Amino acid sequence: MRKPFRPRHGPNAGSWQGDSSRREGALPDQANLPRESHNWQSVRETAIRAYHKWSCNPTRIDAIAERALERGGWEARDKGLFLELLYGVIRQHGRLNWIITNLSTSREEPDPAGVAAVAVGIYQLYYLDRVPDFAAVNETVGVAKKLGGPRLAGWVNAVLRRASFERESWLEAAPPIGRTGPDKTFSIKYSHPDWMVTRWLSNHPVDVVERFLIWNNRRPSVTLRVNRLKSSPEEVIASLERAGLTPHPTHYDPYFLNIDHPGDLRRLPEIKEGLVSVQDLSQGLVARILDAKPGEEILDLCAAPGGKTTHLAELAPEASITSTDKSEERLDYLRTMISRMGYKNVSVSNYDIVLSSKRQYDAVLVDAPCTGTGVLSRRPDLRWRRQPDEVRRMAAVQLSLLHYAADRLKPGGRIVYSTCSIEPEENRDLIRRFTEDRRDFTTAPISVPLPEACGVGEKLELLGPEIGADGVFATILKRRS
Repeated sequence: MRKPFRPRHGPNAGSWQGDSSRREGALPDQANLPRESHNWQSVRETAIRAYHKWSCNPTRIDAIAERALERGGWEARDKGLFLELLYGVIRQHGRLNWIITNLSTSREEPDPAGVAAVAVGIYQLYYLDRVPDFAAVNETVGVAKKLGGPRLAGWVNAVLRRASFERESWLEAAPPIGRTGPDKTFSIKYSHPDWMVTRWLSNHPVDVVERFLIWNNRRPSVTLRVNRLKSSPEEVIASLERAGLTPHPTHYDPYFLNIDHPGDLRRLPEIKEGLVSVQDLSQGLVARILDAKPGEEILDLCAAPGGKTTHLAELAPEASITSTDKSEERLDYLRTMISRMGYKNVSVSNYDIVLSSKRQYDAVLVDAPCTGTGVLSRRPDLRWRRQPDEVRRMAAVQLSLLHYAADRLKPGGRIVYSTCSIEPEENRDLIRRFTEDRRDFTTAPISVPLPEACGVGEKLELLGPEIGADGVFATILKRRS
């Protein structure tokens, strides 16, 4: 029996892509992917090149993925492998770098292209149960040879063969918990930057943080919201099942359906026909909290891409909704979405015109731009792009938006403030600052029924695992008459 592996260099030695705060962690369940197709070498090469490009300049990965898919021209299963590799290797970016650091025997700093190739190779070896080891190694080495010649290919080959031989030793490997706590261990084991883990451990119990980190590393399902003005959950489920998909109604709202591995969503007839839209369950709760009444005039101040605006339109078809956003490009997308979904009670207005107008509303929804720390499983690149000072910067933007909203609210009206962040500075602390600034506002209890796990009271505050959804914060601010 092989002895447990002990890293030779220590958990932080030899890093070549950023500081030691970018070390990742625990390996999720392996994906049940189809057997190889003749395109998979092209898929691997594209994934390696895309990851290399991203690791040299971390940006939004969805844009990189979109361009690669357009150029690839692959069939559905090849697209699925590409997205699994690219999003998976970014989700495990820090942990894979930590493993590679300890596997490499080279004294020279490896070429970033070689590191990208090894990372994609190890991801196949450790995470994908239907990719043969020889294919993961040999074809990755072949790509490395194209990228950097025989010398780079030799280094990639050596590291991958050791990774394959020592697989069992690395599956749970992480630095031991030290006297200062589990911060570094969790950072590497569960694939998050040090500063995030440290911040969350200061705000939550250790077991809650560990559960949240594991939750962030899952392969998230897609949630579709049924357009109740056009269809029913039963009709949509039957339609999706005829297409070979397996939708599951959520426990908390039958109009929200979870789908595993749906492929290219844009190809779904149900989306093209406006029968469904993509929205997470936790975000769907926010529109419910606003509790719009017939005849009310409602302003959605940060409306794009449109999930909450359109949900409001369904929940309150006799209310009048004005939607705006700072991005005109996103407003164009929203207009198209509203037309496709068939909503008659929503008007889209220019942001500057809305803010300069003296029109007041019965209710204002402020789904504020935020750090997005509640949606890291869906946006794995975000954990590596965010920096600690952004929490404070975003809070300043959010406070300004709340003041804008307050000036457009009728006496006795209400603001629903929400984010997909789990940071107190963007949520509870911000609400306290606002009510100290504006004495004519106070928090109000949430009166609509919500899942028991939400806790209710005067705020909705979830990390996500509690109801199997994304992290969310929402509260009601009432203006005195």
